[in-house]
Amino acid sequence: MKKIIALLLLGTQCWLYAQNDRFIYAVDYKKDSTSQEMTRENYILDITKEDLAYYNRIDYINDSVFASTGKDGFKGFKLTPFFTKKLNNTLYENYEYIGDVNFYKIEEAVTLDWKITDHTKQINELKVQQAETNFGGRKWIAWFTPEIPLSYGPYKFNGLPGLIIEIYDTRKNYFFQLIKSEKIADNYQSHTLKGRKSNAIKTNYKKLGHLKLELYQDPFKYVFNGKLSIPEGKKLLLDDGTILSKEELKPAEKREREKMRSFNNPVELDKAVKYPD
Repeated sequence: MKKIIALLLLGTQCWLYAQNDRFIYAVDYKKDSTSQEMTRENYILDITKEDLAYYNRIDYINDSVFASTGKDGFKGFKLTPFFTKKLNNTLYENYEYIGDVNFYKIEEAVTLDWKITDHTKQINELKVQQAETNFGGRKWIAWFTPEIPLSYGPYKFNGLPGLIIEIYDTRKNYFFQLIKSEKIADNYQSHTLKGRKSNAIKTNYKKLGHLKLELYQDPFKYVFNGKLSIPEGKKLLLDDGTILSKEELKPAEKREREKMRSFNNPVELDKAVKYPD
């Protein structure tokens, strides 16, 4: 990361005029609040002169696979939520995937009330300043740098006078850290995100919560109601790598419910769904 931060410093004089920048964040997080196990994934923040997108690196890899083969998917591929936003608009477009065959679109304004402190430190060669906010049922500590005057960061964190380099909640359930920066082509467009956006179903968080509860009661309803067909001799690949035939789905419902209950610690804790026992 030291070399990456050095490159960021060399480019700080040009950030005001930059149009297409990619920032890659390592995200360490706890899926299950009752467990000590942490998961690490990389997420990408793309900022152009018109909009931004925040998505899992898996989608970037899928774009590369599609560009070279014309096909979607690869070993380890899974469907994950993402966000987009027009820079001249306060609304974030959240594209949520809950485990059925659909993506759901929710629009919301995200305005954070930051308290900027006098605390500063160095993250490698980059000088950063501390700020605090409450968001999603958690208290967050952010370290941002005014040397890169982009008022965004990972996830939906925004509104500081500089790029967020590091941010974590006070219970350390989530820890985001910038690990890489690069330019992106003027004509770059994500094939993966474009396809999901075009087919997303518009909803709100209340309705989405009801959909999650319905899916909990019937985890494979999208197969049994015909929305997803499993051809003869083929099997269903779940997000965790489990492969099931249609005949194996009913016996696997209990394990799917246990998995849903274990994903009880989202970034926005106040949006966590309370599943029945």
